[in-house]
Amino acid sequence: MNGLTAEAMLVLQKIIKACAARPFGEAQAEQLCPEALCRAELQLALLELREAGLLELRQKLWGERLYQIPEKHLPSLQRILFPRVPVQAVEVTAMDEEAGPELSGELFRALAFIAEEGLPLTAKGAIHKKNINRLAAGLTLPGEQIKGLFPAARQEVYPFPLPVMVILDLLLCLGLVRRGDSAFLLETRVLESWLQLSGKQMSSLLYGLVLSRYGQPDPAGQHFRYIVSSADYPSGMWFALRDILERMLGAGLVRDQGTAALEASARIWLAGLAAFGWCELGRTEDGSVCFRWTTARPQFPLYEAAAFSSRSLDIQEPSDETEESFDQENLPQQDEIRPASDSPGFIVQPDFEVLVPAECPYSHRWLLAGCAELQHSDDLWSYRLTREKLESAAEQGLSPETVISWLADHAQGGLPAQVELSLRQWGKGIGRTELAEVILLACRSEADGNDIAAHPRLSGLLARIGPQHFIVRMEDVEAVRKELGAAGLAPPKRIAGQKAEPGSGWPLLNGSGMVDFSAYTLPVHGHETGLFAFAPVPPLIPLNLHASEEAVLSGLAAVPQMWIKQWRKYHATTAQKVMEQAVEWGVKVRLSMEGEVCEFIPARISRNPWEVQGTLLLARPDRVQEARLSAGDWQEMQLMIPKMRRNSSSA
Repeated sequence: MNGLTAEAMLVLQKIIKACAARPFGEAQAEQLCPEALCRAELQLALLELREAGLLELRQKLWGERLYQIPEKHLPSLQRILFPRVPVQAVEVTAMDEEAGPELSGELFRALAFIAEEGLPLTAKGAIHKKNINRLAAGLTLPGEQIKGLFPAARQEVYPFPLPVMVILDLLLCLGLVRRGDSAFLLETRVLESWLQLSGKQMSSLLYGLVLSRYGQPDPAGQHFRYIVSSADYPSGMWFALRDILERMLGAGLVRDQGTAALEASARIWLAGLAAFGWCELGRTEDGSVCFRWTTARPQFPLYEAAAFSSRSLDIQEPSDETEESFDQENLPQQDEIRPASDSPGFIVQPDFEVLVPAECPYSHRWLLAGCAELQHSDDLWSYRLTREKLESAAEQGLSPETVISWLADHAQGGLPAQVELSLRQWGKGIGRTELAEVILLACRSEADGNDIAAHPRLSGLLARIGPQHFIVRMEDVEAVRKELGAAGLAPPKRIAGQKAEPGSGWPLLNGSGMVDFSAYTLPVHGHETGLFAFAPVPPLIPLNLHASEEAVLSGLAAVPQMWIKQWRKYHATTAQKVMEQAVEWGVKVRLSMEGEVCEFIPARISRNPWEVQGTLLLARPDRVQEARLSAGDWQEMQLMIPKMRRNSSSA
């Protein structure tokens, strides 16, 4: 593409200002037509933007058609179309909101909970309240801070805490969890790919989902969210909210909304980002609201590469070294993944605490979660080795011997002697006994029992109680379990033979299956699978440039060519027909009026007497004005046919 036309640039800027990356109907598209463009120029500009990949046209099931700027292009278009304003840091005297725990850590906690305890569904399809409450108790995401990000109607859909709703929504969108018939289940293949990502990569993907799913849907709010995400606002520096709002007002990005309402919406959004661990809020000495990104700031959403650049728009962007420091971190490819055995490990302390450095891979953290209690999942992750967790790991398929061996192999400096000794001592009492649920066949006499035992087809299917077998009544199970535990012979909590509950086996016991590894990618329709209901995206209308341009000027061949090619004066009746044709096509007419040549955009015609109403484009400073003309008000005239893209060298 050699560059957009001036008309397309005007239309694009109008759309961005009014709609951001929100969908808008065809009627609104006509309302956004720049005053110096006619309807035909608008339609051709829209086609040109669609051809450039900067605009999409979709059609709903009942026929309504919607335009939309692809959201992945919004940050680049903001940077290219609107002037850059010097950004100045400020001094803060009071802290309002501190950063909460990182969102990626909260997702990790939820994944570990589902793996261990599961999220079973009731017969009516709801999640068991007990499991919801236990999951909510394990999360530290503050519900009040994120409440404003969601409409009240959306919060009322599910009767459980908002932090749980948000985490489940994100897990479903990421494809890490799916809703089964009886429970929410982990997608282990997707989880394996997810755990290969770094914390920065996870945060970037999560931020992309947060940007597109949460917050108020108005265009001004969307503009604000992407502006504060730009490299103009680096981590560690305080910036005043009012300066950003003034920047938006100056660029014309605030419409039908006062600064007070936008400031309230922006404050809610920043409070939500603070809850997710990405920024902090404070106040200057005069009480102005300020924010700063933390070191956990996500990089810009990992969208697909844009199909255009600043060169495509023939605009020279100023160089900015700050921009380079925020280049997107690429998702890992298969040949870039370091095997888990070669990755930095963790540190096991003599007091049974496990410290996890930032560079420790998430695959290690996942297996640690299967055999140790996760305590902190913020800046410095930490776990604690306990007997209870060692017993739980055994029930999940991780034997004490496997746990001890794995810890020794991956702990920096190995296992402290006293820790290994305690783990082995705890392991001696695990797995030595087992409770099994059985069916007792009762006979009325010993003779009947002897006859059954001698039956040839029943031998091997039945076993009499012998020296190694005992029958325990169900009501006595807990008492027997307690006595066996006191004697160092504690059986697993799950009784063999019972149906396995969700979360009864720890996923990815052997770490990453590197042979079949595939890099993590966001599901194509992930936004539709989340907990919060989002309407399916209507199908894209394919672009047929030739047919679309012909539809703009239908019947061109039947119109007298002199109306188009010759600059001349016509009889009043013919002049009226030329003007009526211009109204039908929506094109401009070049006129001479009192010795001055001007352009006229006819809008509507009235009769008895005949008049045309439209916009007059003059050469004077106040060049655009509304006018009503009769056929005798002008002399020479000529239809102005816009240039077709299919006839240009770039097509």
